[in-house]
Amino acid sequence: MRVLYSKFCEYACQLLNGRHSMIGIFDNIRVPELPIDHPPFFICVEVEFEHSESGSPHAFVFEVIDEDGRSILRFEGPPANVPKDPGFGPQRMHMTVGMGGVRFEKAGIYRLDILCDGHKIGEERLPVIKIDFPQDAPGA
Repeated sequence: MRVLYSKFCEYACQLLNGRHSMIGIFDNIRVPELPIDHPPFFICVEVEFEHSESGSPHAFVFEVIDEDGRSILRFEGPPANVPKDPGFGPQRMHMTVGMGGVRFEKAGIYRLDILCDGHKIGEERLPVIKIDFPQDAPGA
């Protein structure tokens, strides 16, 4: 199995036709002060399974880790059963995980680890950057 993509976004949903929508994709967080309680956001992941890996349930875990290796958020998804493709091709599964209540204590490179059945199968970096507004900027 392999992770085809993983994205952070402000909102995500599955449409009635089965397609997935990601809105407000971001790859870093820029804030004027820390710590910050980030508004809820979503993690969207697509995983591709080989024929031999499908047909049985898989357990997924999503974990956000700071630069010191401490887990700041961990979410265990429900078991996902990947159906076998009668054409013996790889199967793809899209997962959307809503995240709320994430507190970033300090600036740094945070990491999302994606685990399946206890094995790390992917990661995504999320830099949290403290920015200083110019003194003459409106609202400063």
